[in-house]
Amino acid sequence: MNDPKLIYVTLIRTTPARLWEALTNPDFIQQYWFGRRNTSSWKEGEVIESRSPEGELEWHGKILKSVPETEVVFSFDDLEYPEPPSTVTFRIEALGTGTMPQGQAVQLTVIHDDFPAESKVREGVMNGWPAILSSLKSLLETGKSLELGWKGDG
Repeated sequence: MNDPKLIYVTLIRTTPARLWEALTNPDFIQQYWFGRRNTSSWKEGEVIESRSPEGELEWHGKILKSVPETEVVFSFDDLEYPEPPSTVTFRIEALGTGTMPQGQAVQLTVIHDDFPAESKVREGVMNGWPAILSSLKSLLETGKSLELGWKGDG
């Protein structure tokens, strides 16, 4: 049996366009992902790569679905652990649609799933996503990301 999926929901005072830029622009990503750069064309079928602040490839994947300002889904192959790739979904929804709260903000839902049983990757990202998403929210709302780092970062 696979481990359960991870789901994180964050409300951010921003627009869908600005959030999409924050999720897909390597220079923006580097500000809240603790120096890491995720690069891709963000088109379906294309490669996505994430590099450490030193330029080392840490994980890569393939864009499985991409709808600008709405959703992007990609495979996530962590190079540290010999596991099959998992799947990450970023879903962007403006508040005031459907049964969601009303207001001038955007709901970002991050779903990370398709882990094998007893996944080391799941253990790692379970701690990483809250820090990344908190830093993203802070950057978009205040102009400053959180000053955090990963264990082992120089």
